[in-house]
Amino acid sequence: MKHFRNIGILAIAAFSFFYTEKIANLTLEKNELYQNIKDESNHYNEKAIDAFIENDTIVPGLNGKSVNIKNSFYNMKELNAFNSYYLIYDTSYPEVTLENNKDKVVERGNKGKKSVAFVIEYNKKLIDYFNENKIDASILIDNKTFNKTEKLEQINNEVDKYNDVENLINKYSTNTHICYISKSNEKLCRKNNKYLVKTNKIVNNNTFIDIKNNIESGDIYYIDKSMDVKNIKILINSIIYKDLDIIRLSKMLSEERD
Repeated sequence: MKHFRNIGILAIAAFSFFYTEKIANLTLEKNELYQNIKDESNHYNEKAIDAFIENDTIVPGLNGKSVNIKNSFYNMKELNAFNSYYLIYDTSYPEVTLENNKDKVVERGNKGKKSVAFVIEYNKKLIDYFNENKIDASILIDNKTFNKTEKLEQINNEVDKYNDVENLINKYSTNTHICYISKSNEKLCRKNNKYLVKTNKIVNNNTFIDIKNNIESGDIYYIDKSMDVKNIKILINSIIYKDLDIIRLSKMLSEERD
């Protein structure tokens, strides 16, 4: 008898919770601010974009986002007015991702990033310029050039002492697990399940004018170590003029939108 009584109490509690929740939702639906958020949400929702695969190459996808109407309402409740700054989003993810296709090579990033990325062949003057001007970039380093205090992103470009450099990056920096592939390291990069990158946008003192005149969002630029700083400045000014951000390579490969 006691057992049935407990079941009855639980059933009443469950029904009460369901009923209270339903009443609360109906009340929200009639709230002017809630309705305003609901009406405006379609302007801020963005669908996830699948990574694009063509032969042996891949362009990373982008996560989607949708306004969480209820949470956004509670976030704006004290304001009692719509403000997009206080919107709260739920994230949706692509079905085709870079993570599940790491055997493919990234030649460029997603145009939706509205950004470009630099990969710098090691050159101290170039690295100093990027650091001094607080411009993001990724540096190819080896056992001799790794710098535990470096602010720019460092990518393992070592072959003979690959594991030694991996350990250094793991200890003193953030390991992005990216490989800029070449004939000498491709097998090693694939064996270690790295993200594979190789661009045809090779920037040197002879090519930078042509590249400057054909800048596109998603471009990945490989900066030859012979490149003059004055020519890099010209290229960067052209990128800024096009209203594109300059981001590190790991961010270009990421499916996060921001």
